[in-house]
Amino acid sequence: MDIMSSIGQLLTFFLGIYSWIILFRVLISWVNPDPYNPIVQLLIRVTEPVLGPLRRMIPSIAGIDFSPIVAFLGINMLQSMIHALFSSGNVGGAMMAILGQLIQFVYLIVVFYMLLLLVRGGINLYSWSSFRRGQTSKLDLRHPLARFIFQATEPAVRPLKRYVPTVFGLEISPFIAALLSIFVLNILQIVVAALMGIR
Repeated sequence: MDIMSSIGQLLTFFLGIYSWIILFRVLISWVNPDPYNPIVQLLIRVTEPVLGPLRRMIPSIAGIDFSPIVAFLGINMLQSMIHALFSSGNVGGAMMAILGQLIQFVYLIVVFYMLLLLVRGGINLYSWSSFRRGQTSKLDLRHPLARFIFQATEPAVRPLKRYVPTVFGLEISPFIAALLSIFVLNILQIVVAALMGIR
């Protein structure tokens, strides 16, 4: 068992190194590196077999590439599975650990999405308030960040618009969607607590 545990630690160590390589590629991409630089080419050659297929499956939103985030999640889950398998040989425990981490990741995504909904609601409120005072909104909705917020939250807000009326001209659908997100978060908390054996 000690040998198996050592192998598990070695595998998780190499996976950790690979995570750092992906992170380094993400960071270096922000400064427009020379694509012919040997280090840049090495980073691309090492990480592209993982990031390339993920990029084809997960479309970017407003120019933001989400493939590194999914890669980090996958590596983290793989590390947990290897740790559980090589340390105790408990396959069921490994699967539960992966499921727990997957739900926790979904939880973080929902929290992030709820924040986007609240920001969109805040933009609506600011624009509505400016309009009521007879002033022009200073927010530039053509900004890439604003476009990203509206594009990302539209799938949740659009169906609600049919059922949620405006209040004195203020669109409150983003706030209603944010409240529904809290309900989803509560359910996920219950599921995670049950998986972790927390009472």
